[in-house]
Amino acid sequence: MTMSDDHPTGYVDLTKPNADAASSTPEPSAPEPPASTQAAPAPTEEADVLAGSPPAAPTPTPAQMQAKAQAQAAQQTRAQAQTAQAAGTRPLFMNEMPDLRETTDDDPATVKSREEFTTVYDIIDQLEAALGEAKSSIFAPGMVKVDRDEFTDQLSELKKMLPVQLERASALMREAERRLESAQTQSNAIVASAQSRAADMIKDANEQAQFLAGQENVTELARQKARAILDQAQTRADHLTQGADQYCTTVMEGLSQQLGKLSQDVQAGLNVLEERQRAAGEQMPHLTLNDYPEAQ
Repeated sequence: MTMSDDHPTGYVDLTKPNADAASSTPEPSAPEPPASTQAAPAPTEEADVLAGSPPAAPTPTPAQMQAKAQAQAAQQTRAQAQTAQAAGTRPLFMNEMPDLRETTDDDPATVKSREEFTTVYDIIDQLEAALGEAKSSIFAPGMVKVDRDEFTDQLSELKKMLPVQLERASALMREAERRLESAQTQSNAIVASAQSRAADMIKDANEQAQFLAGQENVTELARQKARAILDQAQTRADHLTQGADQYCTTVMEGLSQQLGKLSQDVQAGLNVLEERQRAAGEQMPHLTLNDYPEAQ
């Protein structure tokens, strides 16, 4: 049995955004560069005033400092996003998420996969139909006569298809493990990016607070914002991991049910054959002593 390269398990990835969704959904901001590449806040007119100018400039309030820092961060983020878009690249944390939803597309690859997956059930349906159409005996309504060769051929074909279905189950398990690993990798990347960005924000806030003679409120606000970013990243990572685990559980339960039904159907067919052979043996005539020439 061959499987499609695009859809090795019969499932179609529906999480890839289409053109309309991509145009209406805002892209997440690009990660800020490390603090080492950013220019440290240089002394401005306020430093000159402190150095020797008689008229002292008023010290900005914490609210003004926070608004200024947010405006600078937003300007840098927009510039980095425009640069990444012009270069045709995407930040690390903007990778496509794994497909965790069921599919209803009827593309040729999916139809072919579904037909291969139901071949065993087709054989079982034929066996059931043969038993249902077989003629029963007058004295034993519960016993029927079937074509032994045809029934045996169908059972042989069923035995040939069972390894194919087991290979199919193995492929689904490998796909589930791959998706789980991909989700975990992306969640780790999101957490690492958030931690790096939070560290940069805290460092910038500390430098600005020291330059403005102990504005501790600015540092505390930056820490709160960093904690909020970390909490949001952890929530997204947990959601990805839980979605992957739920997908694996659903696939495994479906495989267990299908394999159990296959086993029951095969056992039922074997029981019918054994019962028919036993009944045929009982109905065959047996020789007695009177049938031999010496007894006459």
